[in-house]
Amino acid sequence: MPSAHRPVRKHTLLHGLTPWLLFISVGLFWASLSGCRGDRFYLGADARVNFSQDTVLFDTVFTTIGSASQAFRIVNDSPGRILLEDISLVDGSSSEFRINVDGIPGPSVGNLALEEGDSIYVFVEVTIDPGTANLPFIIEDQVRVIVNGFSQLVTLHAWGQNAVFHGQPGGLTTLDCDDIWTAERPHVIYGVVGVAQDCNLTIEAGSAVHVHAGGGIYVDRGTLTVNGEQDQQVVFEGDRLEPEYADIPGQWGIQVDTLIQTEVGVAQASILGGGIWIYGSPGSTLRHTIIRNGTIGIQVDTTGTAGASLTMENCIVHNMSAIGLLAQGANIDGTNNLFYDCAQACAAYTLGGRYRFTHSTFANYWSEGTRGTPCVLINDHYEDANGNLQIRPLTETRFLNCIMWGNNAELDEFDELVIDLEGDDNDLFIRGSAVDMDATGPSEWVEESSIDAAPPFADVFNRDFHILSGNNLWNGIGVPTGLPLLSTDLDGLPRVVGSAPDKGCYERQ
Repeated sequence: MPSAHRPVRKHTLLHGLTPWLLFISVGLFWASLSGCRGDRFYLGADARVNFSQDTVLFDTVFTTIGSASQAFRIVNDSPGRILLEDISLVDGSSSEFRINVDGIPGPSVGNLALEEGDSIYVFVEVTIDPGTANLPFIIEDQVRVIVNGFSQLVTLHAWGQNAVFHGQPGGLTTLDCDDIWTAERPHVIYGVVGVAQDCNLTIEAGSAVHVHAGGGIYVDRGTLTVNGEQDQQVVFEGDRLEPEYADIPGQWGIQVDTLIQTEVGVAQASILGGGIWIYGSPGSTLRHTIIRNGTIGIQVDTTGTAGASLTMENCIVHNMSAIGLLAQGANIDGTNNLFYDCAQACAAYTLGGRYRFTHSTFANYWSEGTRGTPCVLINDHYEDANGNLQIRPLTETRFLNCIMWGNNAELDEFDELVIDLEGDDNDLFIRGSAVDMDATGPSEWVEESSIDAAPPFADVFNRDFHILSGNNLWNGIGVPTGLPLLSTDLDGLPRVVGSAPDKGCYERQ
């Protein structure tokens, strides 16, 4: 690696000095060093350095064993000379990265003086073998710089496997208009990628989409078209491939950091959004799509569109650390969908809107801690900044032949379906369904449905939500023309489409 700002060492010849004079000279030198040490380095608690960049990204897609090098500068912005006590890789010798500080190799370099206003280079290398299957898609580490006991960090990122990478660390990257993602290689989302107004992102059948922590897809008045097929589903999940991450929720989803005013001053807060976040879309579609291990799987916000801003067919959303589907004044159609295992609600239909769901199963058997929220929530209001209640009514909202259940259904003072309506102008009915709302008693919005009968799921422990019983209690009702309905179920098997199809996403065969 190249070297910059290498200190020049001056050697003084001591020939001619008697041992006695040499002894005095050395003694005076150490006395001088000891006496002025406080003057030589600025020791204030506010001593800081700046970095020429706070993130180093190696964005080469390695198709063979490859290495790359980059550099950043450490700049002394303190009012005096400082001592760089330690410059090191956080992961130490186990890191995929290597550093060299002013010609001195790492993984740890320390005790370097840096004059006021001066800078020093840190060179970073990484070598990646993309054929190593157990590597994550994105390799990460940090360089830690310590001055007067205070640590500052520079983040290092490198692509770990051969894939198609979209986005960049932090912020929003707008995709090409009418972009198409194929199944040829996995797709990795880094940061937030956006679909602009009047543009479309198409994801073809069989594609695998891996999203880095804090990232996702934001559709701003454009469309997202996911064309999964029965045997070639499109899968959205995190970018950690190690087996221990297979069932960990909360690995991905859009996170926006902001500053808020509190009683004690300004504080930093994080706003969580959907991993797939749709705003004002004229007609996005998810077909045969699996979304798992995120924070909020899908978020659909106020649209104002005449038709459905999102249509969901044969989708599975599960293992979310917050909510599976969050709708806020939205317009959504769905059929043959399965939502299960979310720390809060499997689906929250809030702030009014228009929702038409048929033959969908909402089953919340979250086991990672106490869940105090229902499996399905429906409401028509919110409280504004001034504490005033604002009503946004439901229009043409229908849930037919759905199951809304969970492991809290057995509690006497808990409903897995909560309908919380304040307005007088709501158009809502739930028919032919199996719901738990016995704590509040029968609702005027629920008709021709079983209220307090646990669905005979095949195997809740293994999350098999097929219905095993032949009892007619699990028959649904005929679906009127105009509501979403398919002739096959989530397994792709024939569904009775006459007067008595089954409740839920699976038809008994």
